[in-house]
Amino acid sequence: MEVEETVRQFQGAVGEQLGKMRLFLAALEGSLDREAERVRSEAAVALQRELGSLNSYLEQLRQMEKVLEEVADKPQTEFLMKYCLVTSRLQKILAESPPPARLDIQLPVISDDFKFQVWRKMFRALMPVVELTFDPSTAHPSLVLSLSGRRVECSEQKAPPAGEDPRQFDKAVAVVAHQLLSEGEHYWEVEVGDKPRWALGVMAAQAGRRGRLHTVPSQGFWLLGLRDGKILEAHVEAKEPRALRNPERRPVRVGVYLSFRDGVLSFYDASDADALELLFAFHERLPGAVYPFFDVCWHDKGKNAQPLLLVGPEAQEA
Repeated sequence: MEVEETVRQFQGAVGEQLGKMRLFLAALEGSLDREAERVRSEAAVALQRELGSLNSYLEQLRQMEKVLEEVADKPQTEFLMKYCLVTSRLQKILAESPPPARLDIQLPVISDDFKFQVWRKMFRALMPVVELTFDPSTAHPSLVLSLSGRRVECSEQKAPPAGEDPRQFDKAVAVVAHQLLSEGEHYWEVEVGDKPRWALGVMAAQAGRRGRLHTVPSQGFWLLGLRDGKILEAHVEAKEPRALRNPERRPVRVGVYLSFRDGVLSFYDASDADALELLFAFHERLPGAVYPFFDVCWHDKGKNAQPLLLVGPEAQEA
């Protein structure tokens, strides 16, 4: 019975994902069809406009040709006068005549690259987005949170000391989300902008928050961070974080994907609205429930005062 239940759950999960993929592809197909129809309509209007202009010019040329035919047998003086008038009018028509319209038809080229772009868009669209908010009761005293609970920054003003609440960070300039995650799949995005120092990820629900933190997996932290504005680093089991290969561009938005079932915590450059680029992944089963964790880091006399923003499902920060 246990095997049958496992198979049933697997089939259900596969069916659900395939259903979402079909809906996404159907929506994309509809969007591309509408774009093709729009281009076709614009091209038809442009061609009709061009045809009207050409017909007008042709009619004027026919009228001038008729005038010349009428004076062909007239005395030379009258013919030359009419000819000069017609020539002058013809030169004016030619000068005012615009060049033939060039139809700028831009539709995607159906190539392997196009297929890859569709796959990347679908991958991002199917991410199990969770809407997070910062928990003010956990925030370091120097942190300032927005009323929406989705924006946080380190104040340059001197802050009062932390209270006695063990949920609050007293040394690390950090905060966690309200939402406790314990099963399933979850995905969220954080706008880091041009902030030169930060760290993101998850922390175990039971991990300590007081004093100086050793942010490694054995202490309940799985993080990716940036320092000096250019060095991405993974907080692996070592004395110092592991510096990663510097990306071609610094991410301005980071996506975090967590799967309890698969034992994966992965970080993505989510700067591109239509794609995700993997930055780093932890492959291990988490020991229990975790909170999304955000190390805002010290403001560094204003050099690192930029905020962190939680991006909602509609890609808007409230």
